[in-house]
Amino acid sequence: MKVTAEQSVGQQVGAGREGCGRPECACALPIGERFVLWAIRQWQHDRALPTEGSALHGGFKVAGVLDALPDFAIAMDAVFFGGRRVLRVHLPTCSQVSRDEATLIALCGLAQGDHDGPLGASLAVLAVPSAARVAGDRLKNFAAILGRAGLRLAPPVGEAGALIN
Repeated sequence: MKVTAEQSVGQQVGAGREGCGRPECACALPIGERFVLWAIRQWQHDRALPTEGSALHGGFKVAGVLDALPDFAIAMDAVFFGGRRVLRVHLPTCSQVSRDEATLIALCGLAQGDHDGPLGASLAVLAVPSAARVAGDRLKNFAAILGRAGLRLAPPVGEAGALIN
């Protein structure tokens, strides 16, 4: 498969946040947020613990963040199974980003940026207290590993809570 200039990672990193102009399109997301979106969708699609040979395991391995996979899986289990409502997650091939997916991506950014107050408050709305605590701890570990690998998710310094849907 030939990769064109428009498809290369370098092009995507340098691209503006406008994307293609379609409402709620994933193409406007930076590479770190796209990875998180893909991981959320793949986790939901597989509906099983990620094992060696699975798409989720392979993706984390290729991205160089395999050690983040257990934290990610536990955080997703906590949010989805301890959730106060069913979250809307699209299929992996969908180009649109749902509000729930955007919220989960923003939560990862809050975790990476050490915005513990907004992170905890948002998780308390999404999940029961015990699940929210587990999800918060695991999202912080997951996001820290992504950050060390160069996948930045954290919001800019300032009002972090405004990014949550």
